[in-house]
Amino acid sequence: MRRLLLQLWGLPWPAWLRRWSALLLDRHWIQRWVVPQFLVGVVGVVQNGEGEVLLLKHTYRLAHPWGLPTGFLEGHEQPDRALERELREETGFTIEALEPALVYAHRKRRHLNLVYRGRYIGGLFKPSLEVSEAQFFSLDGLPPMLEDQLWVVREVLRKKVI
Repeated sequence: MRRLLLQLWGLPWPAWLRRWSALLLDRHWIQRWVVPQFLVGVVGVVQNGEGEVLLLKHTYRLAHPWGLPTGFLEGHEQPDRALERELREETGFTIEALEPALVYAHRKRRHLNLVYRGRYIGGLFKPSLEVSEAQFFSLDGLPPMLEDQLWVVREVLRKKVI
């Protein structure tokens, strides 16, 4: 259907009809139908003063419970603030999202991840419904993790900070 709509748009329509169509296509319900939709997630590679990486033990992952802090953007939230909010809500930790480090699409889901390098500031850990433990790990002491998250950690830490 999308292909057909794009082909129709490419025809030599009069200017008044194109303006009217553009106004119609600006409606959110039409955009949701015509344009592919993705969830936008934030992922943090958060380090402490010793360079260790913060991992969370997620209650909803059975095979590989340890993983990076993650979450989804809400409303008109900025991605760096979303990551800081997620960590505060799920762990009680305060972090600073420093700079975007990586963007990647999840292979199996309609899911785009914005990865930030982060710095641990402080806070006392308090478990939540989603996270039962939090711990800092050295790069060579990481527990078993999802393969894509292990790749993210290695990729982010491989890059030089500007």
